Amino acid sequence: MAGKIKRQSLSIGAKTLLSHITLAVVVIALASVISYTLSSQYIRQTRIRDLAAKAERIAEGSNEVPEGDIVPRRRTVRTFEELTDAKVFYLAEDNEIIRMSQYYDEPEHGEGEFHWVEVADSIDREFASRVLEGECVSTVRRFEFAQDVIIFAGAPIYDDAGEVRGGVILAQPMASVRNLSRLVRLMLLIVVGISILLAILLAMQQTRMLVKPIQRITRAARRMEDGVYAERIPALPDNEIGELGHALNSMSGRLMDVIKNLRKERDKLELVISGIGEGLIAVDTDWHIVHANEAFLELVELDSAADFLREGDSDVLFDPLKGLLERCMTSGESEELEWVNASQRAIHAVATALKDESGATLGTVCLLRDVSEAQRMEQLRRDYVANISHELRTPLTGIRGMVEPLIDGIMDTEEERQESYRIILKETIRLEKLVGDMLDMSRLQDGRIQVELEPMELPGILEAAARSMKGIADEAGVDLRVETDGSRLACLGNEDRIMQVLVILMDNALSFTPRGGSVTVFAYDAGTHIAAGVRDTGRGIEPKDLNMIWERFYKADRSRMRTTGTGLGLSIAKLVTRLMGGDISVKSEPGKGAEFTFTLKKS
Repeated sequence: MAGKIKRQSLSIGAKTLLSHITLAVVVIALASVISYTLSSQYIRQTRIRDLAAKAERIAEGSNEVPEGDIVPRRRTVRTFEELTDAKVFYLAEDNEIIRMSQYYDEPEHGEGEFHWVEVADSIDREFASRVLEGECVSTVRRFEFAQDVIIFAGAPIYDDAGEVRGGVILAQPMASVRNLSRLVRLMLLIVVGISILLAILLAMQQTRMLVKPIQRITRAARRMEDGVYAERIPALPDNEIGELGHALNSMSGRLMDVIKNLRKERDKLELVISGIGEGLIAVDTDWHIVHANEAFLELVELDSAADFLREGDSDVLFDPLKGLLERCMTSGESEELEWVNASQRAIHAVATALKDESGATLGTVCLLRDVSEAQRMEQLRRDYVANISHELRTPLTGIRGMVEPLIDGIMDTEEERQESYRIILKETIRLEKLVGDMLDMSRLQDGRIQVELEPMELPGILEAAARSMKGIADEAGVDLRVETDGSRLACLGNEDRIMQVLVILMDNALSFTPRGGSVTVFAYDAGTHIAAGVRDTGRGIEPKDLNMIWERFYKADRSRMRTTGTGLGLSIAKLVTRLMGGDISVKSEPGKGAEFTFTLKKS
C-alpha cells in the first residue's frame, strides 16, 4: 500500500510539474512572439516616422535654393545621405513628366554630377505624384527604381509663393530594420531561454510545495480508508491545500468520535442480544447471516451459525426453521412455529420481516425460545392439581362413606359406630397431614420459612428420631436401629428440621421394607462435612425412577406400597436440607434396598 501511494504521489508530482512547465513555456513563447511582433512593428514605424521627419527637414532646407535649382550639389546630397543614412532623390515635373534626380559617382557618367531620370513605373509615378501634389508620404514598398524593399519618405519643396517646386525622397533599405529586428530576436531568444530555465526551476519548487502537502493528504486519506482513523496530517501550508488538510484532520477527529460512539452502541447491542436467553438469528434476502447470538447456537446445537444454512445431512432437521424464514421473507408478515431440536427440546420460533422505509423486505429476524421447561412446568401444574384433587378426594371419600351410614342410622351396634369413628379420625388425620405437607412445601418454596442454624451433636437426635418411629416399625415387623461412627458428630443445623428429614426418610423406608427387614438410621464424619441418612433392605428403586422421586406427588411402584403417603415427603426433605446448607442424594439397586444420605456443615 505504501509503494502504491508513493507511485501515485510521484505520478501526481510529474503531471503537476509537466503542466506547470508547459503553461510557463506557452506563456513565455506567446509573450515572446507578441513582444517580437510589437517590437518589429515599433521599430518599423519609428524608422518610417523618423525618415519622414528627416525628409520634411531636407525639403524645408531646399525651399531656400534659388528658383529653378532645387537639386543641391553632390557634396550637400552626400552630407544629407550620411546624416540620414538613406539615399536622397529629388523630384521635378516637366510637361507632366515626372523626373527623378540620380547621381553617378562613376567616371564614365561624370563623377559628382546628377541626371534626371524619368519615372516610368505606375507605382513609382503614383508615389512621386503625391509628393509633387504637396503631400508628405511615407511607406515601405518595392519600387522599380530601388529594386528592393525600401522605406520611403517624401516631402514637397515649396517656393516663396507656396507653390510646389519639386520634392525630395529619402530611401532607406529594410536591411537596417532587419538587422535591428534580428538583434531584438536574438535578445528575445536569450531572454526566453533564461525565462524558461527560471520557469522550470520555479515550477519544480512550486510543484514540490504543492505536491508534498497533497501527498501527505493522500497518504492520510489512504490510511483512513484502511481503518486508521486517528491519522493526522502535519506541517500544512497556509493556503487552500492547508485548509483542505485541516478539514481532513477535523473530519478524522469527528469520524473517530462517530466510530467510537457507533462501537459503543454496537457493543451495547451485542451485550443486549448476547444477554437475552432467547436465540436470535437475522438473515438478508440473499440468505446471508447478518447476526446470530450464542443462545441461537445453543438451541440449534451447532458450533457455527454458517452450519445452519449449509447444505448437508442436517437439512431435514432444520427444514422447518428454514421454511419459517422463507415464508416470513415472502409474505412480509410474522410467522410462528413449534420446532423440536436434535435433543428433543421444544423450541418456539417467531420470525418477523425486516423492512426499509419504502416497505421493501430487507430480510428477516427469528427469535427462538426453549419452551420445554415451560411445557414441563405446565404439565407439572396439571399433574399437581390432579394429584391434589386425587389425594384430597381419597380421605374425603372415606369420611363421607362413614358419615352417610351414621346419618342414615344404618350402624346399629356401638361397635360398628366406633369403627366408623376410627376410620373418620384416620382419614381426617391423613387429610390434615396432606394439607400440612402442602403448606410446608409452599412455605419452603416461597422462602417464608427461615432456618436458624446452631451447633449440635447428631447422636442424640438420631436416637430421638428412631424412638418416635419405633412403634410404627414394630407394627410393620421391621427392625429399626441407629448406627454412628462413635464420634461427637458436631454440626451446624436445626434440630426440628433434622428430625423432620429423618422422620420423612424413615417413614419412606418403612413403607417400602417388607416384614423381617431392617431400617438403619446412620451418621458419620465425612471429612469436610457430616453425613446422615437412612438405609433399608427393601425392594429398592428402579433406575428410571431415581431422578423423579424428588418431584411433588411422585410415587414409585405404587403396587408394592404397604401404606399410602402424600408424595410430598422427599420434596420437603430436599428443600429443608438445602435450607440448612447441605444436599441430599440416593443410592439404590432393585431388590437390595435404598440408602438416602443428606449432609450438614461441621460446627
